[in-house]
Amino acid sequence: MISVIRECATKFAVSIHEGENFKQAMYNGRLSDSEDELRDKIALAVKHHAGCDLIISTYESDASSPTEFAFAVVMPVAG
Repeated sequence: MISVIRECATKFAVSIHEGENFKQAMYNGRLSDSEDELRDKIALAVKHHAGCDLIISTYESDASSPTEFAFAVVMPVAG
């Protein structure tokens, strides 16, 4: 996943910050997204927020969910 983030940051010439929840989900193996899905989410964010730096966070399941998940959410950094 780190290589995908670096690849996209270079390709789109933006800074991509990894939020703490994203880092924890990724390093603990809870991230539900594939590399291709993350790449697509970053490309979509760049398309809609051209010139903005990005941050990656997560949308995660809670105790009431029948299955555990953590999806990446890519958002522009408020400036």
